[in-house]
Amino acid sequence: MKIGARVFKTGLAIIISVYLSSLIIPDNSPSLAAVAAITTTMPSVKQSYNVFMRRVVSNTIGGIVAVFLMSTIGNSPVAVGVGVMITIAILNSLKLSDVISLASITVVVIMLSTNPNYVLIAIYRVLETVIGVLVSFFVNWIIYPPQYDQVFYDMLTETTNEMLVAIRSSLRRNTNFTIMHQDHKELEKKVSRIENYFSLMREEVIIQKKRRPVVARRLVIFRHMVRLTKRTFSLVRVFHKNDHVYNDFDPTLRKLVRERMETLLSAHEQILLKFSGRVPPDEVRFIEQPMSWRDQYLEKFFEQAQTHLHTDEEYATEVNGVIHIMSAIYRYEEEINKLNNLIRIYLKRYNIEDGLEDEPDLDEI
Repeated sequence: MKIGARVFKTGLAIIISVYLSSLIIPDNSPSLAAVAAITTTMPSVKQSYNVFMRRVVSNTIGGIVAVFLMSTIGNSPVAVGVGVMITIAILNSLKLSDVISLASITVVVIMLSTNPNYVLIAIYRVLETVIGVLVSFFVNWIIYPPQYDQVFYDMLTETTNEMLVAIRSSLRRNTNFTIMHQDHKELEKKVSRIENYFSLMREEVIIQKKRRPVVARRLVIFRHMVRLTKRTFSLVRVFHKNDHVYNDFDPTLRKLVRERMETLLSAHEQILLKFSGRVPPDEVRFIEQPMSWRDQYLEKFFEQAQTHLHTDEEYATEVNGVIHIMSAIYRYEEEINKLNNLIRIYLKRYNIEDGLEDEPDLDEI
């Protein structure tokens, strides 16, 4: 059994909310404060703040609706249902549909109360939810604030290594189509999680002003890393989808593609090592090829496309696969060059290796 930071913070927020609610509003059940604390502990501080503001507004609306209906048509089961429906309709119109559940609970609890002073009960119940939401926000902000940088980078490098292995296997034509198809589904999930972690990092609240430019610069690097990861996954899918086309390539073209891809894959690996300080900033200059080599490379691709185009008509559409493979390789190369130049400029301009800015030690990112 593992208790992570978020689980711990949720429990702590419940404890503080219950105690604080009991202290501020004696002789009242602090259940709504606990419920609010549970539902407000979010993966990032910014998300917690957004939820905090939206839930304060939604529960205030719920309390007003409950008081209005109790003062006009009473608190019969029909009235309670109508109250929830009105609350949901109002929140939907205000685009607050994600906070409907807690507001609806607030309406039900207020309207089913047996206390004749329903206005005071409504104020208490709304205040309870505000206490729970407020406590949860501050606990998430102060106690172990979420740090996704290391998790993001670890998953990105792990997923990248898996994709590079998959590409190398495709280039050597020693893969099982069905098994690789399942592996690609797992890779797609990991790429999606990487994008999610990046989104969470972008939402983090940086209190120290002097840290904001540092974090912003790293986010630029991370954004391009995400782009390269997505481009790599696209390349994996292109080789997988068009494996029969690649297998029919002329041996000379297959050799050229393998050599070029091995150069790009090695560059990809070293660029990530460059960011972590294991490769000097000015290294990884072996990507460029002589113009004569590129002429031969493109000429062989178009020869292969012409070969497919003039074969039996039922296979003529395979020319698309040839172009897709060529295009995917060039787009992958473009992203590699962009990230390589960006990291080189970043490391040299801000003298990362000299310690003038936080070094790219990922424990410190």
